[in-house]
Amino acid sequence: MDIGRGKVVKLPEAETQKRLDATTPVWPIMHGVTYGVSRDQMMARHKANHIQVAYAKSSGAADRCLAAKSSMAQSLGIEVHVCGTNNGLV
Repeated sequence: MDIGRGKVVKLPEAETQKRLDATTPVWPIMHGVTYGVSRDQMMARHKANHIQVAYAKSSGAADRCLAAKSSMAQSLGIEVHVCGTNNGLV
């Protein structure tokens, strides 16, 4: 399992609509930027442009969420890779 931190960004409505029109309408859309991992790096490893997201109200809460999810996965026998940086300040 690859896990890391990121943030949601707002794109112009026309760009959002263009992206919605290019996919299946049942999928929700969220524009996200991963810290320290480029779009091309993610696509090269996973061949997919979607991720699972957990929202947090602060960077500290996000760090705790990442740690809890990583710990749970490891306890289930899943190999965990923490990717990127913990914030947008490389």
